[in-house]
Amino acid sequence: MQLSTTRRSIVLFLILAFSPWSCPSIVQADVETGVVGFRSTIGPFLREHCLDCHGTDQSRGDTTLDSLTGEFASNNEPELWERVLEQLASGEMPPEEADQPTDADRKRVIEWIESGLRDFIRAQPSDAVVPAVRRLTNVEYQNVLRDLLGFELDVMNDLPSDPERFYHFSNTADLMRMGPEQLDRYLQIARRAMQSAIVDPEKPEVYRVRKQWSSAGNDRGLGYDEVGVWGNRRNSAADGVGIKGFPKTGQFRLRIQASAILPPGFKEVPLQLDLGTPPGRTETPFKTVATLYLSNSPDDPAVFEFTGRIENHPYAPTRVGKRGDLVDQMSIRPRVVFDDGTLNDGGTYAKVRQLSLPRAVIQWIEFEAPIVDVWPPEHHTAILFDSTLRETDADMYVREVLSRFMTRAYRRPVRESEIDRYRKIYRLVRPSVSSLEAAIRETLAMVLVSPPFLYRAESDPEMDSQFELASRLSFFLWASMPDQELFELAASKQLAQPSVIEHQVTRMLADEKSQSFVRDFTLQWLNIEKMLTVPINQDLYPRFLYRVPNGETAGTEVPYRPTVRDYMMEETIGFVEEIIRRNASVLSIVDSDFAYLNQRLAAHYGVDDVDGMRMRPVSINRDQHLGGLLTHGSVLIGNGTGTAPHPIYRAVWLREAILGDTVQPPPSEVPALTDTAGESVEEALSIAELLAKHRTKASCNDCHARLDPWGIPFERYNAIGKYQPFVPKDGVRVRGFNEKTDQNLNGYANYRASINEVEVAATARVPNGPKVDGIRDLKDYLIDHRSDDIAKNVIRRLLSYAVGRELSYRDRFDVEDLFDQANNNGFKIRDILISICQCHVFRDTD
Repeated sequence: MQLSTTRRSIVLFLILAFSPWSCPSIVQADVETGVVGFRSTIGPFLREHCLDCHGTDQSRGDTTLDSLTGEFASNNEPELWERVLEQLASGEMPPEEADQPTDADRKRVIEWIESGLRDFIRAQPSDAVVPAVRRLTNVEYQNVLRDLLGFELDVMNDLPSDPERFYHFSNTADLMRMGPEQLDRYLQIARRAMQSAIVDPEKPEVYRVRKQWSSAGNDRGLGYDEVGVWGNRRNSAADGVGIKGFPKTGQFRLRIQASAILPPGFKEVPLQLDLGTPPGRTETPFKTVATLYLSNSPDDPAVFEFTGRIENHPYAPTRVGKRGDLVDQMSIRPRVVFDDGTLNDGGTYAKVRQLSLPRAVIQWIEFEAPIVDVWPPEHHTAILFDSTLRETDADMYVREVLSRFMTRAYRRPVRESEIDRYRKIYRLVRPSVSSLEAAIRETLAMVLVSPPFLYRAESDPEMDSQFELASRLSFFLWASMPDQELFELAASKQLAQPSVIEHQVTRMLADEKSQSFVRDFTLQWLNIEKMLTVPINQDLYPRFLYRVPNGETAGTEVPYRPTVRDYMMEETIGFVEEIIRRNASVLSIVDSDFAYLNQRLAAHYGVDDVDGMRMRPVSINRDQHLGGLLTHGSVLIGNGTGTAPHPIYRAVWLREAILGDTVQPPPSEVPALTDTAGESVEEALSIAELLAKHRTKASCNDCHARLDPWGIPFERYNAIGKYQPFVPKDGVRVRGFNEKTDQNLNGYANYRASINEVEVAATARVPNGPKVDGIRDLKDYLIDHRSDDIAKNVIRRLLSYAVGRELSYRDRFDVEDLFDQANNNGFKIRDILISICQCHVFRDTD
């Protein structure tokens, strides 16, 4: 007997309803939504393609799917469904070696999941997300203190380090919590800050010192007033100016008359001015006041002037005189920091070259502190302003001082009850101190340890939504508090208008304070600070870092001279800043027609015709093996061993930071991949062969099949980030630099080139894609086939940093909307930043 179409459908539904995992893949033309669609189509699809690896018996990647029911409101199903959606949409799952679903099947499942997630999110109440409350990050705290007080007070070294999660941001509520030790440190810093901000009424005595030098030559042919790349002899300008018995707080003024001696081929000499105490006497020796780029000749000396805060420079007690009295001492040290990439570590050859290199001429240096041109200083009168109330009604004057200060400190209007609380503190303090200034210092220090100052609340019941938006904008783009213009727009209820937001974002990005956002965002997004911890093999890579040549600290890094590694960090930060300034496409992070270099860094990468030590954009071509972030030294060194490149580290970085994937750490029972080829497998001639052997182990194959192809194309970039297409034959011993044999670094480079005979293998087939040979092919593949993933990843990173929380499935479709806007506009990054600040996720209270 034949069943009618209707009856056949009813029977099929009953079978599937009571046995969701028992049927093979049945794909209908249109998948019904909800549980019905799950039972008829999605459940069988998961059984056929997913549960062998993600079921009860086996749960790879800590993902188990057999508990899914199609009820999005059950347990953690939305999170699981989003993970399934990501894997299906990217083509990562099922793995290549498994039976693949048809494109139609894959599309139907993706559309069912998207529909279910969208319906579930829409059904959630507006208060479904718990408002985030978190303390200021150290960067934010430093910047807020600067903008609140009106001067820079360096407190970063006084704060415990913020917690870190690789490729995530620290400005989230789950990381930025407060402990008793932190609160104690905040109070110490607050008292120190108010001691600097509010001065005593009496004008202090000014400390002054001046030193000048003659031009008489010495045994190296340098005048006493000259500073060469490797300094000069004792009592010369290179020794600088000693400062003893100086005031401990206040603003200083440093003046210098200087010029340059420029041998043929040089256009300027960089002169770095350091103020502090030599290494060994303090934990933080010497801090740079400024770097001058001198091009004027000794016939036309120029005077340069700089100011700063004494509190920001380290000093230490030093014994002086016959009695050995302890006196606090600092010194001003001028240093020529020119480096064309060919210098040795102060050896004989380097000293001989002094006269052939650019050098500075210093006639005199002056130092004075504190500056009393206007007394009290502006930062003092901004708090303790002139008013007759101080004499006629001191209590009301204190109230007004507190109101003004607290409004800015809390980033919102304050209530009378809050002001009254601190008026009571003032009244308690005042009888025990000698002046109103002292009492206000202590009272305002208490304001600086209060929750409204130390914490950011995304939904503060005391804060008008416009002031919340002002704070979101300023903390996002400046990592600091709002300025007066943002406060005024918030007070007038105009800030939330899209056109106003666009204008403000453009204005804020043009302000130098946005550099703090770019630096903080870039360092955390790309996880490049780990480069500073990689132990560079100084035998294989001499003069990559400056090292102390002799004495007790011989072999250690020179702490006060910038190195190519420092420039690499600035290269990456400056590159991101430049693509924002140009409003370039976010795809520039993969490939670009410019690099961000100076002469030292260009010499390292082999780029000619870059003169001077100032970092700036430099046009490049494809043959120079640069462009985008993938070839930055900060990335390549940070994901190497210091002796050899490490394709797995580089693959993880590419997938996490650029493609936005989450790479699970290897299981604890999986043996580690040896850092260098040949140590664990004697026959391995290359890292590619070592990886191939590693993949033969079942416990390793799953992960390596998805990682190795992304890392192997990096192999032609060595452990210090240089393009190196050839390496020595297996078994050839590579010696270190020898000054007698090589004479100089060019000689050593020639020796290394003479033994590099084997072409580096850098070919791999990317998952679900073609073979690529080296970084050039990899970049082309990423731009042609993964551009949407790259753009979405940048959008998600920026949005997560902007709202101060991890994104979840709830944000998926908002990210899609931002992506669509960006796609229609060529993925221009500054436009993306504007769109993020205009979107409801950023503007609305969560």
